[in-house]
Amino acid sequence: MNDASTTIGRRLRSLRLERGYSQAQLADRAGVSVDLVSLLERDLRESMSWASMVKLARALDVDPGVIAGKAPQLDPVPGAAVLTVRDAVINPGLLPGLQADHDGEPASEGDIWHLVERAYGAYFDGEFGVLAAELPNLINECRLLQTADPVAAAGPLSHAWQLAGSVLVHTGRDDAAAIAAERAVLAAKHGNDPWRLATQYGVYCWVMLHQGRLEESERLAVTAGEDIEPSIWCLFRSKAPPEQIAAWGGLMLHAAVASGAAGHADRAEEYLRVAAAGAARLGRDRHDYWTSFGPTHVAIQRAHIMTALHRPDAALDASRKVDPRGLFKVQYGRHLLNVGRSLLEQRHTDEAVEVTTRARDLSPEWFRHQGFARSLVTDLVTRKTRLNAPLRGLVQTLGHLS
Repeated sequence: MNDASTTIGRRLRSLRLERGYSQAQLADRAGVSVDLVSLLERDLRESMSWASMVKLARALDVDPGVIAGKAPQLDPVPGAAVLTVRDAVINPGLLPGLQADHDGEPASEGDIWHLVERAYGAYFDGEFGVLAAELPNLINECRLLQTADPVAAAGPLSHAWQLAGSVLVHTGRDDAAAIAAERAVLAAKHGNDPWRLATQYGVYCWVMLHQGRLEESERLAVTAGEDIEPSIWCLFRSKAPPEQIAAWGGLMLHAAVASGAAGHADRAEEYLRVAAAGAARLGRDRHDYWTSFGPTHVAIQRAHIMTALHRPDAALDASRKVDPRGLFKVQYGRHLLNVGRSLLEQRHTDEAVEVTTRARDLSPEWFRHQGFARSLVTDLVTRKTRLNAPLRGLVQTLGHLS
């Protein structure tokens, strides 16, 4: 059913009929209009808001990615296979009480951290094929080190699981991604760094967001944030370590995104406000544990939330505070997609095409895996009476539209 070669409407209709619902029944269960369901199924409307997709997915008891048609589209790299990553995560050899399924001498802790750094480089450059090819070996090396020194292995192993979860989300395997995110948290708990652990809770929040579990994502972010929240006295008198402020602020941004996606604008604004206070205390953007927080990232998430809430003026205003110089490729690319969507809502179609093309050029492989990009390009095609060369290029990158 998770077939990116069909349209959203065809996937929606097939799921609805499998469950025996009429269009009116599905609309009622999801809390959306019958007109929306009808237009989608007749391919008269080829995209919808994330909030509507989440509602329909919940009503049909599937992940939103199933409706969106997420599917692996990795660049051809030897050994690259999403199923191999999934199998490394859902591995019977990890079950307690069984003999270890790996052997050999572990690499040094320094060498393993070098492998982790290289894997993150591939991820943030949008090279998912390269990452998928390297992850099984990275996980195995971390597990070998864990056998010899569990505390030393806790950090790199948690990041190996985090990377596995990230590539699985982008390739439409959200359930396996949730297992990987849980493994990342459990690995981090065996270490001695509470801020690393907090960032792994944030990754779990992000995975739940992609599953459409918005309230749970927000609740986890708030709960984990409360455990490490710096006091007001520490926050403004330089007593809180910057890693603590960054980990806490990142969780507040996860809460803001989840509440904004659920349409709770006031709650999202409050989370953004407290996150901005932490970012102001830091004074600059930080990249701790391969997660980012600071003034630019507060602006990025504000633009993201305002885009989701269909407030393009506010989104574009926030984007003016984004400094791309310290951003990884995929971070800036995702932000540019929000800018493109907001420009389209303001009917600046040519500008939206230009910005979306810039996002694509940062990493075509990453771009192909973005459901938001596919939805945006679909709407750009609908808006233009004649496809110009840049828009044709976007369509060709995606291979097809749904």
